[in-house]
Amino acid sequence: MDFLLVLAKVEPKMGCQDSIIELSQELISETLLEEGNIDYQLLKSLNDDTITFVEKWQSEEALKKHMRSPHFLNFSEESDEFVKEMTIQVIGADEISL
Repeated sequence: MDFLLVLAKVEPKMGCQDSIIELSQELISETLLEEGNIDYQLLKSLNDDTITFVEKWQSEEALKKHMRSPHFLNFSEESDEFVKEMTIQVIGADEISL
């Protein structure tokens, strides 16, 4: 199965990790309902305050539609003040059956 894997790594400003996690709750619950979404998780690093959104999408079109959704745009706007840096990596992938 071909899919897109998105790794959105967020480095919060000092003391802002909890604020980003709290704002993420609605984003995650709404995104999991989107057509074309396979999985959407938020992972917290054990080494520092970094948090990473790990997303699986059926297609580029589904991902683009997500990025125009009200919940994504709302999260982006509201979390901006808490984010020091964000890097996004999009990987086209195919599962390997072992």
